[in-house]
Amino acid sequence: MSARNIWLTGCGAVVFLVLMSAGILFLYWTAPPDVPVPSLPTPPDNAYPAYLQLVEKTRQLEASTPNVGALSQRAMQRGASTSDLRRLVAIYEPVRQEYRKLLKKPSVVTDWDSVDATMQAGSVLRTWARVEAADIEVAFREGDHARAIDDLRTIMLLTENIRRGGTFIRYLVGEVMIVIVTSVFSDSLEKLSPAECDRVVQVIREWEQTRVPFWQALEGEKRLTIAMYHAMHEGGERMARLFGAPPSAGPPRYAGRMMNLRAAAREAVRLYDKAIAEAKKPLLERRLPGVTPKHPLNQALLSTVFSRVSDKSAISVTRLHLLACAAAVRAYRLRHGHYPRTLAEAGAADLNKDPLTGGEFVYRAGAKGFLLYSVGVDGKDDGGKRVVDSRIFEAEGDISPMRYDIPKTAAAAPPGPEAWLK
Repeated sequence: MSARNIWLTGCGAVVFLVLMSAGILFLYWTAPPDVPVPSLPTPPDNAYPAYLQLVEKTRQLEASTPNVGALSQRAMQRGASTSDLRRLVAIYEPVRQEYRKLLKKPSVVTDWDSVDATMQAGSVLRTWARVEAADIEVAFREGDHARAIDDLRTIMLLTENIRRGGTFIRYLVGEVMIVIVTSVFSDSLEKLSPAECDRVVQVIREWEQTRVPFWQALEGEKRLTIAMYHAMHEGGERMARLFGAPPSAGPPRYAGRMMNLRAAAREAVRLYDKAIAEAKKPLLERRLPGVTPKHPLNQALLSTVFSRVSDKSAISVTRLHLLACAAAVRAYRLRHGHYPRTLAEAGAADLNKDPLTGGEFVYRAGAKGFLLYSVGVDGKDDGGKRVVDSRIFEAEGDISPMRYDIPKTAAAAPPGPEAWLK
């Protein structure tokens, strides 16, 4: 064989190897994710579809009721008139009666794989919480404390039913719902009798048994992320459904396949698993995954999920535990004429658990009443001086059952005065 033929053969072999390597690399790069979408079992008598029907019924009710938006705005103002509050509650009464029938039924989210459905239902769910908060306000004004407690229980159980198995967005909607009702209810704690305080403690214990922990929201977000990467590889109708677009609006398959979705899915699973393990610890003991996602898709999707600020539930659980403990202390004082020496003596040992620190709350009684608080996100005991609620993850101060806030325009956020309870 001549030298020229040898040279040509060698060049051909090199070209062949290059093309073969490029083909293999292309097949690997465009391969579908090899991580299966985690399953989400649903009970046979799942109540969640009935909640979705009530969401649609609420939309229809609002569309057929003149000026409901203006009335809702007035009713949400501090010091709203009792007549406006009653009118708002009356408009939504048919829906209120229906979702109360579902509270004790098992419920698991079924539309977790539709970002559009999750977003659209959120506004209605927040409206339900505002209506219950309006009724709590009216009930306290009328002296019907039992009704106010029932409204509190309704939203707390409803919140868990509409976010069990759901994604991060739905979980945050639930947190907003809890904040809406508890901020109204907590201000009237000192109006309750011993028996009514006992009922508050029972309600929070019942809620604690059904509560969806934050790490389960991360599992839901992991499920959605993996499903999204599968949908991006498939393209077309599956991708369109994810975002609520018409089937014809789905992107072509090749658009997603050029993004190395297999590597994105593998990395996402590793990061989520680390975050889920950390989320099972008290907030101040957690360590973030510590690795910046390398894949561009994960950088865009996971950055907010893996921040400590994302876990708003740690604050709401802390406040509800504090509320239950405060109710137990008040009931003890009204029955015995003096404050208990410890929260255990008040019968609240099981609720004396601070989700932020993993330890116990700070409790002490004095001539002014009693102080009860968590040392807060900074882990520093400020003697009960309250952190500014809107800056709870960045400002100094402790967390009390009673919120403290200042105008958002204020440059500084020093801790507010202690909240002595009676």
